[in-house]
Amino acid sequence: MSALPFNNSPAHFRGNFQLEPITTLFRQHAELACLVLIAVFFIGNALIESNEKHKVLANPQKNDFVYIDYRAIDPASNARFRYVPMKILNIENGMFTFKVGNIAHTTPVSPNQHAKFDKALLLRNYYRADNLVLSKEQVDELVSNGAIYDARRPRNIYINGWMVLHTEELASE
Repeated sequence: MSALPFNNSPAHFRGNFQLEPITTLFRQHAELACLVLIAVFFIGNALIESNEKHKVLANPQKNDFVYIDYRAIDPASNARFRYVPMKILNIENGMFTFKVGNIAHTTPVSPNQHAKFDKALLLRNYYRADNLVLSKEQVDELVSNGAIYDARRPRNIYINGWMVLHTEELASE
């Protein structure tokens, strides 16, 4: 018999809530819990990227990148290599000046895939020689048609860890 006025047995402290069945259930279904965590991660990442795309397209700035199906602008361009990045060089009086990328894909790929060619940024022909000038209305139409399928704003000189700008481009702002 205990000399204390209350019952200090471990069963009394636990009450009706017991942790053992929950931990056993978690151990039995750990794969399901991991699968749910991975799904939450990918869905969250997709929502963040979508939010960033809409933010950039709503308020474009110098050095932003848009990813476009170039055949919407020039139907005579190569149908096989049609998805290219374009960098905004300047925005003045509702006119956008773009530098069109030379590295193209056959399918719309993520900005991360485009940026993986950062070694090519050091080449002279990473961008086409001529600039492209479009009005605000033309850009809005390309966005609404889905021809501009993604957009990113670089942090420093990088997009998702891949170099997309030269350091002297940042200094010129």
